[in-house]
Amino acid sequence: MSCLNTISPTQLAVLSTFIAIVITKDKSADEINVLGNVIASTGATVLSIAAQMQYLESIQSKKDQIHDLKKQLNDLK
Repeated sequence: MSCLNTISPTQLAVLSTFIAIVITKDKSADEINVLGNVIASTGATVLSIAAQMQYLESIQSKKDQIHDLKKQLNDLK
């Protein structure tokens, strides 16, 4: 998804709006509600996955820092 690295926030908003218009064309309100709920649920799951990844990376970073500090202490002895 390298295109996300180059698209501006405004372009992303326009793209999102365009996609919403296209996928809801000629759909009933009930169908649009179901579709919206599926997309919202998927988005929430994606955010949960990203949050867990960040948390695990943070833990690993702290472990690495502790390891480096212990090594530095041992080198001072």
